[in-house]
Amino acid sequence: MARTRRTASVLPYGALDREHLIKHLLELARRVGVDNVTMRTLAEEAGTSASSLYYHVKDKAALLDLLVDSVLQSIEVPADGDWEQRISELYDNAWRAMVAVPGIAALIQQRPLIGTAHAMDRAAKQILAESGWAPADLEAAHAVLYIHLLGSVQLEHHLSRAGAGDSQQLFQHGLQVILTGLRHSHPSH
Repeated sequence: MARTRRTASVLPYGALDREHLIKHLLELARRVGVDNVTMRTLAEEAGTSASSLYYHVKDKAALLDLLVDSVLQSIEVPADGDWEQRISELYDNAWRAMVAVPGIAALIQQRPLIGTAHAMDRAAKQILAESGWAPADLEAAHAVLYIHLLGSVQLEHHLSRAGAGDSQQLFQHGLQVILTGLRHSHPSH
């Protein structure tokens, strides 16, 4: 993964808006990874000063929350199909969005479920609720799927650094194994 810096053309005073900031934040995080995103590197990327960023985000924690929110907002929640098809598609969409940003899975685990993270969590649980499981079984199924997603994203980041493996295929296989197990553990079987 290239760690080169890119600098946008310098913005005129007052031209930095939230959309421009988010665009450059995502580009930077995809290129250098979450751990290397700083106010200073983002300012260079966006063609502004670090002090200009503080108008839009109060500190690094708020910047990381904005990054998590932006990545999660890009995940499409499927509307068509039965619960199993939709949950499979949702988690596949989430894997692709997250794997594009090295370090995002670890960051998501460190941040509270607020904003888009809470909405995504609720959407996954609503789809799973269509299965007819009891609430305790639904919570357990959700936890297993969530752990698989985040662990698989972290595995991809590790394997890509090592230059090995096809982690997307591993993720999809694991997802199907989990869904098959869930389907067969349903009380109606």
